Amino acid sequence: MNIHRMNGSYISEADRLKERFYSLIGYVIGWGNIIGGLAFGWFVVANEQGATLNEYPVPLAMLILGGFSLWLGRTTIQGTVIEHLYAINYVSIPLILFYFIDEVAVSIWAVVFLYLMVALILQSFLLVSYVLAVSLAVLVSLAVLMPKEQIVAIGTDHHIFRLSLMILAAGLAYWGLRSMNKREKMLVHYMDQAEEVAYQDPFLKIPNRMDFNLYIDYMLKEKHFIVGKIEINHFQSVYDVLGHQQSDELLKLVKQRLEGKLTGDSYLAKAEGSRFLIAVENKLGQREVTSYFEDILQALSAPYELKNHRYMLTFSIGTSCSKTDGQTSDELMRHAQFALDVAQDSGINRWVYCSEEIKRDSMNQVTISEALYQADLEKEFCVVYQPQVQLETNRMVGVEALVRWQHPELGIISPGIFIEIAEKNGFIVPLGNWILERACRQVQELTELSEEPLNLAVNVSFIQIQQEQFVEETLAILQKTGFPPERLEIELTERSLFENRMEDLQKIEELRSHGIRIAIDDFGTGYSSFGILAKVKVDKIKVPREFIDRVDSNQNSQRIVETITSMAERFELTCLAEGIEREEESTFLRQLICQEVQGYYYAKPVEIHKIKQWNKSAGELSSGLQ
Repeated sequence: MNIHRMNGSYISEADRLKERFYSLIGYVIGWGNIIGGLAFGWFVVANEQGATLNEYPVPLAMLILGGFSLWLGRTTIQGTVIEHLYAINYVSIPLILFYFIDEVAVSIWAVVFLYLMVALILQSFLLVSYVLAVSLAVLVSLAVLMPKEQIVAIGTDHHIFRLSLMILAAGLAYWGLRSMNKREKMLVHYMDQAEEVAYQDPFLKIPNRMDFNLYIDYMLKEKHFIVGKIEINHFQSVYDVLGHQQSDELLKLVKQRLEGKLTGDSYLAKAEGSRFLIAVENKLGQREVTSYFEDILQALSAPYELKNHRYMLTFSIGTSCSKTDGQTSDELMRHAQFALDVAQDSGINRWVYCSEEIKRDSMNQVTISEALYQADLEKEFCVVYQPQVQLETNRMVGVEALVRWQHPELGIISPGIFIEIAEKNGFIVPLGNWILERACRQVQELTELSEEPLNLAVNVSFIQIQQEQFVEETLAILQKTGFPPERLEIELTERSLFENRMEDLQKIEELRSHGIRIAIDDFGTGYSSFGILAKVKVDKIKVPREFIDRVDSNQNSQRIVETITSMAERFELTCLAEGIEREEESTFLRQLICQEVQGYYYAKPVEIHKIKQWNKSAGELSSGLQ
């Protein structure tokens, strides 16, 4: 038996058939009565002399009955009311056919079995009862009022046989209906239980994302909505500390606050993880919408009291509108996600409304993400190298490998754009391995042609470190290319060191045990720099460009750079300043304990053949590649 979900509840296939059959039966009986009434009326008028007075109401009744049946086929009335109306319709048929006893005596009672079949299809106990009662009444009436016709046209024996057969058919129909109805009730009960699992959050007892999507798609036929995605920021950290039970209790408190802010036209649901969904009928102006969601943020961000402890949670909200952002739940949810991503990148407790600019930027990211998966690493990507200069000798001692992407259709795409996307979609792993292997091979070939060996610095994402085979794959690339481990320098950001698990930090130590050097890129711009140096042993720190820019005239930058270089000396680390673009900056750094520099003042990133030319000349970098 098929069960279908409609408007938040389940209906059986029988109920769906009822809706179709009621309409179909109304049309069939209606047009049959109208055509029959017109034909009989014409027959009565044509034989007016032989017609009796009792015959004139018959065609008129048939026309009325036909019109009534056509109306039933069009009506939207549901439930037992329409069953009563169809049953009354059936009552009229045997009474009319009394007048055709001589002509259709043998076949008239097929109508009884036809209606019984219809009652079975529609699973209507009411219709079976009407058919049985009316048919018995008509058969008895025939025996009493028309004994001669019964004997001549019908036959007494046949009449009793038909009566017995009709009672048997009605009994079988009743038994079949009762059996089917019992099974259907059991199935609907089980489906209702399954619905709680499929369409409801088991703990919070509110609709889930699937139910929310169905609700939005159904209601969008009549109304416009603002759809919001509400995310608890960094809830995984809360879960790790509090555990499953208390984290669920916190979610329950969040749900209660959200319910307290809902209007009568709002709909709340729970999505995956720490995310809630809200739909608000779009009756408000832009200013009222802004006030509404800022009020929600203010309520949610207040302290939470749980078991004599206070907890602070931060939230991000992204919203979309059906008037501008789509007419399906899928479109609205996607655009709300775009806005949520922007809200999370903007800080804490932020609400962002999806705009055309956000959609355009997000779609560009989607386009680039898809292009990455389809990209040909050998044909579209290349590695360029920026020299690293020893300040004391002004000679190149190493190069930093940087990747460039020339897409055949999108053109040149900045690493600042596609690297972040590659980290999100996982493409950074194969891309990172390709960069490392290509750089090791090219720099090793360069070294074999020169007496001046160069160090190689390669940026590694924290996503790569988290891969189980990271160390093994790195060592395999070194063995494959023949590049000495002691001349490889892996650059990590403070974020990758601070956020990694203990097992990932152990991978870094294992790389150092094989002679590979570790450098911290953009030192001082992220988390606690002292904390990083306490967690893992490194070999070099790199002072970021933002501290070097105008350092010769900016006293605050001077203090920061002096502190970093002193820290490097104290920890016995090599210090490299990047982003040198002016001679004054280089001159200032020579006065500090800064061993190496890199930047446009010395050389821009170039392809390997230009590095070969300079390395072969063995000249000073400032006169070699400017």
